[in-house]
This record gives sequence, C-alpha cells and structure tokens, in this order.
Amino acid sequence: MIKINLIPAEYIDSINRKMLVAKVVLVAIAVIACIAFVSLWHATRAKNLDTLLVEKQTELKSLQKDLQKVNDIEAQISEVERYLSAINQITKTRFIYTYFMQDLLVDLPETIWFKSIKTDLKGDVLSLSFALQSRSAYDLAYWVNLLESDKKYSEVEMGAFSIKESEEGNTFSSPIKTKYVRK
Repeated sequence: MIKINLIPAEYIDSINRKMLVAKVVLVAIAVIACIAFVSLWHATRAKNLDTLLVEKQTELKSLQKDLQKVNDIEAQISEVERYLSAINQITKTRFIYTYFMQDLLVDLPETIWFKSIKTDLKGDVLSLSFALQSRSAYDLAYWVNLLESDKKYSEVEMGAFSIKESEEGNTFSSPIKTKYVRK
C-alpha cells in the first residue's frame, strides 16, 4: 500500500514548532512550579525555625534565671562548706589534748606514772615526749608494746632504761617519744 501525504511540509513544520514550544512551555511551567514549591517549603521551614528559635530563646532566658539561682545556691553551699571545714579544723585540734589523755590513760597500768609529758601540736599530729616511771618492768613493756600496736600512735621510741633500787622496791624509768593522731 502506498501512502501519500497530502499535508504540506510547512504545515507539519509549523505543528512541530508549536509542539516544541508547548513542550518547552510545559517544562518551564514544571520547573517554575518546582522552584515555587521548594521556595515555599523553605520559606515555611524558615518561618517554623524562626518561631522555634524565639521559643527556645524565651526558654533559654527562663533557664538562665534558674541557672543564676543554681549558681547562687552553689556559692552559698560552697561558703557553708568552707565555714564547716573551718569549724571542723578548729574542733578537730581543739579537743586533741582531751582525746589524747583519754586514749593514753585508758590502758595505762596502775604501776606506771608520768614524771613529765611534753607535747608539740603541728596540724593534727601531736608529738609527745614522756618521762615515766614504773614499779613493774612487765607493765612497762606491756604498755610500750600497746603503744606500738595502736594505730593512733606512730614512731614509738623508748630511750635509756634505768632502774632505781629503794626499800619500796625497784623503780624503772625511761623516756618515750611518739606521735599521736586522733583517728
């Protein structure tokens, strides 16, 4: 079958041009619509972000007031802790002599007595020097051993040991040095 085209070529070219222009316009409209949609989406998102920013800034101002209150309270707590620490330091060493005497005399045998006690307080360490006498060498040895084994006393040193004979019996004398820490 033979096909004869009776439509002039100029007319077909004109239709093809109109079709091309229609396609270009359709693509342009689609691109413009996409750009408009994306721009509208970004504008809406920007507006929402601005609203969120304003809300967060308001919340931040509120929280900054709370933060200032917290900082003030922490400063007060710190001041109270320094005050309590100072009081603890004062009371810790204030009664150290009382504690020392109580701890010293609790286990002291009846046959031991002190000729002198010298003390030197540095911080919370009490350096001690005793000059003591005893009627029993065993009680003296027991008491020195007790000092050495007690954690409150450290660096226990016993000096020259002397014995004095009398009608009442033997008297044993010795200087002792140690350090005392209240625990």
